[in-house]
Amino acid sequence: MAATSKKKLTEALTRRLRLREPEFQLEKLGNKLSGNVISDTFLRVNDIDRQRLIWDALEEEFGDASREIVGVLLAYTQAEWN
Repeated sequence: MAATSKKKLTEALTRRLRLREPEFQLEKLGNKLSGNVISDTFLRVNDIDRQRLIWDALEEEFGDASREIVGVLLAYTQAEWN
């Protein structure tokens, strides 16, 4: 099974999504990383499109292994998170 670190995941998402001032709340659950991505980059982007953006970025970075590396990632704007 593929593995990656929180650092590699946050760097990949920040770069590929061009996140502005991102915050990450990630934890390892079993062999997968799950958690929250907080950035105002998600302003005016609906929930379905946020998920599509995240998973497209993960697949571009990690290929098919992305499904083995990441569990659930939810995206929030800073206002939504607060």
